[in-house]
Amino acid sequence: MVVSCSAKIEYRPPDSTYRNVEYGKPYIIRGVTYYPMTRVDRFVQTGIASWYGREEHGKPTSSGEPFDMYAMTAAHKTLPLGSYVLVENLENKKKIIVRINDRGPFIKGRVIDLSYSAAKKIGISQSGLAKVRVTLLSENPNYYMAHGKRIDINKGSFAIQIGSFSNYMNARNLASRIEKGQIKGVEINGNRYYRVWITGFNDRRKAEKYLEKIMMTFPDAFVIAQE
Repeated sequence: MVVSCSAKIEYRPPDSTYRNVEYGKPYIIRGVTYYPMTRVDRFVQTGIASWYGREEHGKPTSSGEPFDMYAMTAAHKTLPLGSYVLVENLENKKKIIVRINDRGPFIKGRVIDLSYSAAKKIGISQSGLAKVRVTLLSENPNYYMAHGKRIDINKGSFAIQIGSFSNYMNARNLASRIEKGQIKGVEINGNRYYRVWITGFNDRRKAEKYLEKIMMTFPDAFVIAQE
């Protein structure tokens, strides 16, 4: 999910204890002892994110479940297994929510290891690394505040962006072949771009489910919240 909203949205860390999470005991990797958190608490961390994919696909994670490179999961050295975090790419401002189900990365300077799918959605599958902010969320990952009121990020008006062009005719040709295709013109640094959206989603989960169906045709597509 990419959050795009004119209102300032705050991501609140948890106020109560999680259920169905594993806190774990201290463990040693390459002579370094790591101490997993013993309870869910306020946690914000900035550092480098990396990702892992095909080479680990199907292998057991620290939580015991098989690693799925297409699931929205991540590895962290100390966060509770089963907890949810918001990861913001500080280089392009894209945000995603992932579930922690593995331990790592054990490379100096890196703070979180994303699955391939999560890395792709946040825009680092090509570069491999990016500076991110990791914020631990409440048990319900949809705990957001806007203008002092709690909101549900699943509800609203959503679209799937399947292309962006500097040439209007290219955008129109693509939009004309898509049911509910729409062109959204934007100006960035004095340049005009034409984004092609598939519209008509009133629930984020419905948009994400449809996105899964078209990823083979539009591998760079992503869900966006319409203002």
